[in-house]
Order: sequence, then structure tokens, then C-alpha cells
Amino acid sequence: MANFEKNHPLNLAGPLFVDTTCIDCGTCYHLGPEIFKEKKNQSTIAKQPENLNEWSAAKRAMVSCPTNSIGVKAAPEIFKSAEINLPLLISENVYYCGYTSKDSYGASSYLIVRPEGNYLIDSPRFGAHLVSEFEKLGGIHSMFLTHQDDVADHALFAEHFKCQRVIHEADVNGDTQDVEHILKTSELPQDWDHDLKIIPVPGHTRGHIAFLYQNKFLFSGDHIFYDPDSQELTSSKGVCWYSWTEQIKSTKSLLQEDFEWIMPGHGGWGHLGSQQMKHALENLIQKMEQK
Repeated sequence: MANFEKNHPLNLAGPLFVDTTCIDCGTCYHLGPEIFKEKKNQSTIAKQPENLNEWSAAKRAMVSCPTNSIGVKAAPEIFKSAEINLPLLISENVYYCGYTSKDSYGASSYLIVRPEGNYLIDSPRFGAHLVSEFEKLGGIHSMFLTHQDDVADHALFAEHFKCQRVIHEADVNGDTQDVEHILKTSELPQDWDHDLKIIPVPGHTRGHIAFLYQNKFLFSGDHIFYDPDSQELTSSKGVCWYSWTEQIKSTKSLLQEDFEWIMPGHGGWGHLGSQQMKHALENLIQKMEQK
């Protein structure tokens, strides 16, 4: 639970608060962009919720915060009526899971609901509410892990739903050595079923992979991100653990693909037209080469 005694001094006064245990993972910024703002490398309250929709956004951020740093003191009556609505439908049959884990630094995970069996991209925190909602949506058939950092509670979900997990061999460690399907570099890129393409994108880690669903949604993990303010793609040399040269090379490889949505492991998701996305990629590559 968030601790009001550690209330961040830059919070706007009111019932909703963020305490100073925040790790600035970015989870709350895209769930309530008007409510939560970054100040001095931590989340703070910039606007107190005023209506049901804003309190619902605040609730989603509260339950999704990996460090339980968001709380309410003397909750107003409207707070009780606000719905969490997680997983949150983003577009078509693609959902944001919320319930991020401190073990993966608050990384995002996504559920794709399909008649042939649902896909889970990376792992959220295992909890009763989310498990129940997954069950209502048809469970999990396959879990795809972009890289070793964002696996969170993958083993608990695999045990509960009896789903197969997929990861690249270069990112297997002691926590993921029992994954059912370990991909080799020589097998990639690879089409999985009829609607998912697995694309090698080394750089952040040696075995990082991205997943392209229906030539529309790119699940990029920690490879590339989206800045909702500028509507540009970004990438971080500071958290490139394997090779920046390889990261630039693998980013260039994405120019061969068509997609409209970027669904990253951190920060918000973004939607651009396919040509706009290519231009955004070209601009990103140019910036990466200058670093």
C-alpha cells in the first residue's frame, strides 16, 4: 500500500497521491496522462481526478503500479464507483494487461484475444483479478516473451493456464530454462500460425525479439518505444545491454515490415498510419546513428 507519510512534496494537494517509493517506470503516465506527470525522475499528481472516467484511470494506475506507490487518502464517494477495466481494450482484439511487476521494472504486457487461442505478450503480475479476467476472455494459449527482462510471473501463468511459452535461446536464464519453445537464431524470422511474425531485434539484449501481429501491431518490448507527446519513435542507448550497433541494424530491419501500432514494453502505445510509421522509423534510425 502507498504510504501517505511518504507523500511526494510535488503532488497537487487532494485525495490521490504518489509516494516517494516511485521508481519512475512510466506505467501511470499512459494510463492517466493528465493526472500523472514526471517531476525530478518520479511520478507526481498534476491533476486530481474530477469525474468517473478520471477516477477509473487513477484506479487502473493504482493497481498497475509495480511498487504500490499510488494511493488515496480519504477517498471520495465517486472513487468506489470507478471501474478498473483491466485488461484494457486498446483496439480490435488487443488489450493492455496492467498489473505490472517490479521484477520487470513495470513493463507492459498485452493480451491478444483469438478464436484459435489467446496470445499473451510478456508477463504481468500474477493476481486473482487478472487471472479471472483472462479466463473470461478465453485463457492463454501461448505466451511470447520479448526478452529476459520482462518475464515477471510467466511461470505462474504457464502453470495455471497450461500454456506454451516462447523465448529466444540467447535470453534463456535460470528463470526461463523450462520454457517450452526456445527459438534459435537460425529459425528467425519466423511465422507463427497465420497471424504472428517473430522478428529478431538484438540490441537491448542479444536475444531480443519483436512480434508483429496481423501486419498491424508491433510488440516491441524494450527495443523501440513511442513518445505520445511528439508522436515519434524513440530508443535508449543508456539501457542497451548488448550492442548499440546491433540495435541500429535490427531497427533498420523493421523498415521491411508494415505496421500501424507500436506496443512497447514501457511507456504508452501509439498509432500512426503505416507510411507515417515508416517515416518515424527512418527518423529514429537517423537519430540513433548520431548517438
